[in-house]
Amino acid sequence: MTVQSRVIPEWPEWQSPETAAKYLDTAEQTLADWRCKGVGPAFKKIGQRMVRYRKEDLDAYMMERG
Repeated sequence: MTVQSRVIPEWPEWQSPETAAKYLDTAEQTLADWRCKGVGPAFKKIGQRMVRYRKEDLDAYMMERG
């Protein structure tokens, strides 16, 4: 029996809502709800539609909530 090691992905500095949701282990819709309510991790809106999260801000949000 072989034991497989888990590969931890390299997370980019700026993440899409999809990637940020995976990083936070939550739903992408939850991030959208938080943005509308003005809660949750800090994000950057680029243009009218593009939203990005910095990994540093996601980490800080998790530490605050932990």
